[in-house]
Amino acid sequence: METVLTWLDFLKLAILLILGLIILRTILKFAPQFIKRKSVFNKVSLYLNTVIELYKPIAILILLIAFVSINYKVHGILFIVCFIISFSYIKNYFNGVLFKLNPIVSIGSNITVGDFKGEIEKFLAFGVVVNENDGTRFIKYSNIEINGFIINQTEYDAMRKTVYLQDLQNSTELIDLLFDNPMVNFKNKPSLKKIDNQNMHQLQLTLEKGAKLDAILDYLQKHNITTSLTK
Repeated sequence: METVLTWLDFLKLAILLILGLIILRTILKFAPQFIKRKSVFNKVSLYLNTVIELYKPIAILILLIAFVSINYKVHGILFIVCFIISFSYIKNYFNGVLFKLNPIVSIGSNITVGDFKGEIEKFLAFGVVVNENDGTRFIKYSNIEINGFIINQTEYDAMRKTVYLQDLQNSTELIDLLFDNPMVNFKNKPSLKKIDNQNMHQLQLTLEKGAKLDAILDYLQKHNITTSLTK
């Protein structure tokens, strides 16, 4: 049977994808040594983390397609069987990708999931490790998807704020302005969405400790962006 790819092609592709991931992580690791400006580093770090999180499932999907292409019948059947058996794990993994891309979630965030409450210690492939008062707990991403979650704020945490913007013409310019402002905490990425049936956008952002929302509003207004705390 004629095949599209050989095992050697598959091996070369796997090595290439692994090298791509290593390069991205290396750039992220050494970026602070070459980028001295904090706002620029925050922007680069944010983009690279997002790219890495999306790169991993895309790379796995490419490898699976390549695997099936070696022998459509045998590998295709094997792929379907494995997919059915491991569906819950696959769903859990992709729930994790979406969870980690959430702009309000980061290491150090205080999170509540059902009856569990603690500080996010680290992200794993199939769950998150939460540091509670009586020890650490592993919570699967699927459980977070089912139960939902709340990011808790304390008096020591940076605060998430909501601002409404009127007649916003250029969303990219707005994000660039926020990157250049040291009062904005980009560990929790700002989110911007258009409000239906209104000429208005909703901006959610996290401030650095001690920063005042009024200062951000003044900063945006100086750049001709009309702001409001209510719709």
